[in-house]
Amino acid sequence: MTNYKTGKLPFNFIALGILLLALSIWRLAISDWAGVLYLFISLFFLFLRSGVFIDAENKRVKKYVGIFGLNMGKWENIDPLVNLQIIKRKESQTMSVLSVSRTDNIDVYKLFLTLPDHKIELFSGKRNYINTRAEEISRQLQTTVIYTLQ
Repeated sequence: MTNYKTGKLPFNFIALGILLLALSIWRLAISDWAGVLYLFISLFFLFLRSGVFIDAENKRVKKYVGIFGLNMGKWENIDPLVNLQIIKRKESQTMSVLSVSRTDNIDVYKLFLTLPDHKIELFSGKRNYINTRAEEISRQLQTTVIYTLQ
């Protein structure tokens, strides 16, 4: 079974977690029990992760959200797997600061497990990352990879 970590909270939440951790240490140092609440919230922000478990032996996949090794998600049977598919999409990102805004068009690659009746999105990201993961998974599941432009 392989575990591919796909993400964590964005940087602003991690920074908030660090700030809350410092606040909780200070509050506990002055014997204020509210620091315990700040501590639990900060640990949530710092250690929340998401990912995908792929069990090639039993032909199943699990997308999870986890904290401290507790991974919540549901196993899905992928025995009728057709292939892996990489889709390249153009997506636009808009950034606005005060009254100035900017829109960028970027290429996003997505890796899907294709089953007869639906698709399961595994990863999205840059080309090299997706290609490397697709090769690893296709070897494990003994299937082909198809590239699609969209």
